[in-house]
Amino acid sequence: MSELPCILIAEDELPTRNGIMKALQTWSEGKINLQVAENGMEAFHYRKTNPVDLLITDIRMPGLNGIQLLERLKKEGLQTKSILLTGYAEFEYARKALTLGAVNYILKPVEFQNLISAVEEAFEENKLWKRGNHDSSFIVPQVLNDSIRKSLVYISAELWNPSLGIKDVAEHIHLNSSYVSVLFKEETGYTFSDYLTRLRLYKAKELLLGTDMKIYEVAERTGFSSSKYFVKVFREAELLTPKEFRNEHKKMMNMSGFGHE
Repeated sequence: MSELPCILIAEDELPTRNGIMKALQTWSEGKINLQVAENGMEAFHYRKTNPVDLLITDIRMPGLNGIQLLERLKKEGLQTKSILLTGYAEFEYARKALTLGAVNYILKPVEFQNLISAVEEAFEENKLWKRGNHDSSFIVPQVLNDSIRKSLVYISAELWNPSLGIKDVAEHIHLNSSYVSVLFKEETGYTFSDYLTRLRLYKAKELLLGTDMKIYEVAERTGFSSSKYFVKVFREAELLTPKEFRNEHKKMMNMSGFGHE
């Protein structure tokens, strides 16, 4: 059995599956054991008998879909760190998956940079697969406190809510909000508001680069109270407007050339 870290790819569409394989082979330089499954049931059976460090699964698959796969693995005590491949229409399912062990989601069609960034985040703890400095390094902070882990999952699932606050998080994990505020900073290195803004900006950049959504739609999806406020915060962080950011990165995001219908 290979001692290399294992990534299992569950995707029923051959072009997307091959594109992900090729991208990960190039990125990992052959230092990751890549396995593929053509559907959820095949992935489930592989995971039952083999260690898997990261599962990349499509949500919409025949037979056993991505959500059902995560639910089945959790029921069997095989909850696995996972990344969801999701279309625009299945965004709500991706939010649900965050409660089943998923650490991230990628909008289809899959873009090379989004895929690699998500995988690097998932592998961040062992530091073996970092490639350069990415502003996404804070997305999966190394935390020891179980309550803060639950907080991070909850924040990701509720990111769309512009009124999301520390009190909501505290209520979710049944702790005092003042205590959670202090503990959150100690565990993550960020204040709650700073982390929330950074996460919203990161997800906004994913949508700007990976979809054709309008600016106001990106603002709504990532929990900004208005498109005007979104543009203001984005410009302060990136020194570019969202539109300028999308245009400047268009060529880079099309480098891989895979995953497009």
